Amino acid sequence: MYRFLIIFITLFHFKANAQYTRALGGMYFPGFLYAHTADARNLEAHIQGFEVSYSQINNTGKAWSNYYRDAEVSYNFLFMNLGNPDITGKIYSLGTNFNFNIKGNANSHIALRMGTGLGYITQKFDFYNNRKNMAIGSNINGCIQLGIYYQRKLSPKIYLKSGIGITHFSNGSIRVPNLGVNMPSIFLGLQTRYNYKNVKQDTTLKPVKQSKHLLLFNYAFKEKFTAKPRVFNIFNIGYRMTKSISPVRDWYFGGDLVWDATHPYSHDLKNPNPRVAIDNSTEVGILIGHQYNIGKLSFLTDIGLYIINPYQTKYFSYQRLGFRYRFNKNWYANGTLKIHFGTADYFEWGIGYGFNKIKLK
Repeated sequence: MYRFLIIFITLFHFKANAQYTRALGGMYFPGFLYAHTADARNLEAHIQGFEVSYSQINNTGKAWSNYYRDAEVSYNFLFMNLGNPDITGKIYSLGTNFNFNIKGNANSHIALRMGTGLGYITQKFDFYNNRKNMAIGSNINGCIQLGIYYQRKLSPKIYLKSGIGITHFSNGSIRVPNLGVNMPSIFLGLQTRYNYKNVKQDTTLKPVKQSKHLLLFNYAFKEKFTAKPRVFNIFNIGYRMTKSISPVRDWYFGGDLVWDATHPYSHDLKNPNPRVAIDNSTEVGILIGHQYNIGKLSFLTDIGLYIINPYQTKYFSYQRLGFRYRFNKNWYANGTLKIHFGTADYFEWGIGYGFNKIKLK
């Protein structure tokens, strides 16, 4: 009787069945380079891209796999021809994507795709040889991908994927110019699966619980002025209050206090040494955001409004995309790209301290 009880409990907690756990895929990306500012209109062109990927599928044994249906963790190589060989050239990129089912079943569903990586762009701005490229100031650039696609099972091993998405490359103003390039596209691809074996789904695993309150301390630097580049340091103190809506999803609310000395320089372009002080270099913003939690890693998106925006040198609203990694109960690493409607402001990196209660005496 005792042995029977042990076997019953084991079968109840672990659902075992044979599944494919690995996959190889290929994707074709036809699209266009979209000019989000007047300075980049000469770069507009039809683009083509190709991607090959290796994916981990049926990620049983991970707590988050109980909540993300048909999730895939993919590692990819991306090639893109930007349509202007002498001005923008080509892109070679390595990255990772996280994809999961948002509507449908394992055989036919709609999935969300989120990705990041690093890319090498063959043609960048050069004051003497390539002044027409006012979008990219460095060869190495960060990549962010967002997309939604339909996946259909064609055979036990073969799956069809088709959808729409956008790919963004920029260097976060580490080098000027840095308008970045945004490329909406459709995509069509096939995936073949392999490594067929028995897998066990542990339904007792629980995802990492996020802190209710979070203090952030971030640093960034960026260049300004194409003719005579100058580096500026940026410091940010932030607060986030998190509201869980599922074991792996959270809304958060908060604010930012930022020191950015580029404001007086952008306001008075004729003055090489304007007055820089707290009153003309301090930003204050409030924001709302959302995060997907995948184990200790979180993917972030938020949108904020400036309460204080010196000289109105930036748009009234800002957005962020990025990640946060939890080291332990209290400490986090933070890395995000701050943008203004498609134009990158800067990459910021830092640490965070999380806690669950505010004690008032």
